Amino acid sequence: MMIEPNGEGQGRGGTMVFRGSFHRVRRERRIDLAEGTAPDPLERPAALGPWTGSRPANVAALLALAHHVQHLIDAGRIADRAEVARRLNWTRARVSQVMDLLLLAPDIQEAALHLEAGTRVTECALRAVVRYQDWSEQRRVWETIRLSADGAE
Repeated sequence: MMIEPNGEGQGRGGTMVFRGSFHRVRRERRIDLAEGTAPDPLERPAALGPWTGSRPANVAALLALAHHVQHLIDAGRIADRAEVARRLNWTRARVSQVMDLLLLAPDIQEAALHLEAGTRVTECALRAVVRYQDWSEQRRVWETIRLSADGAE
């Protein structure tokens, strides 16, 4: 790298001209310039390898989102569900539908979080389970839904 502060390399307004090769380097939350050519992406070690697991079911992703949103509300980072609706550009009714998944029995939530894409268990079916306040009733309805989904595959 060559820095030319005077003479031919000096631009208008006292700017400096740098000649050489540079590449961008991410440092925490900012991007800096580093001297030299950029390393080959194939030679650079990846902090985390590519995702090799199976994709989660949509209901699993929605339940995980509901847990995340509830955590943000509890921590005070989001005021309430109305703010969630504004930020996600959803209706408040839709936010309530998704957040109601948190009313499922813990073992049903765990099973739903482990569902993989392609399963026949739908969000509508889980909302039908949520209608029951008693967890034993929820488990009974969940078992029928799970068995019908397994039989359909």
